[in-house]
Amino acid sequence: MILFHRTTIGEARSIVEDGFQDADWDFGLRDARTGEDVSITGVWLADRALGEEDGLKGDALLEVDLDVPEDELQSFELQGLLWNGRFWVAPAELVNKHATTRILNVDPRTSWGWRAVNDADEEAG
Repeated sequence: MILFHRTTIGEARSIVEDGFQDADWDFGLRDARTGEDVSITGVWLADRALGEEDGLKGDALLEVDLDVPEDELQSFELQGLLWNGRFWVAPAELVNKHATTRILNVDPRTSWGWRAVNDADEEAG
């Protein structure tokens, strides 16, 4: 299953090299009974490339090829969060164990140094 994650260029490089780290997310969610804010821990992933128009900032778009059956991801899906897509918050350990991640795209307006560093990495590897 191909999924996407948007982040900063530096964070994207770190994720590709070292894997995802769990983070706490609130997404403006509230508990229906108590009205308290709800925080979710994990890595957010979407079935489409999200951007600023979706409320997410970040200059780099990661493609995450996750080799996990869709029914195993079901418990991590936040249904209704996106009106035109699907969204999950899964444990970093699960994602790192079963995914291949690559930087798919970077914003050319903010990535003047990224291409030179990336090209040097490819030449060295």
